[in-house]
Amino acid sequence: MSHPEKNDTYRPEHDLSLALSGHPAKMPPPDVTAKRWREKGWQLQMILLPGWPWGISYAANITSDSTGIGAWTEEQFILCLREGKWKGLAGNRTLLPPMPWNTSFKYMTDSELKAIFAYLKSTTPIRNVEPPIEPPVSAGKPS
Repeated sequence: MSHPEKNDTYRPEHDLSLALSGHPAKMPPPDVTAKRWREKGWQLQMILLPGWPWGISYAANITSDSTGIGAWTEEQFILCLREGKWKGLAGNRTLLPPMPWNTSFKYMTDSELKAIFAYLKSTTPIRNVEPPIEPPVSAGKPS
């Protein structure tokens, strides 16, 4: 995904060849400093800068590749969306916002979730491991 600026307005250009593959591994995080937003005349709502209160979370790869959900079982997929478990494993951390598992997906039926899983397993595999989550700037970098 590229981020051209036209008339000083942020307009992401979608690259459909990378659909569902998550945040590109080598793409740096966006410049979301308050100064940058003010310079562009953009408006911020409901976020604390620089980054969300939990830091920065990146979109995951949900293609059929092994770096996505290619090796997942249907049970893992359902656990991920119904209980918000990262990688669909019971002992893992909870999915971070903005993933709406607790307001949307957890209420879907097994049939609906199985249909989504079947569709995602049929997608073109795209190799991509999204960057790890980053702590809030005020927390410093993990050692």
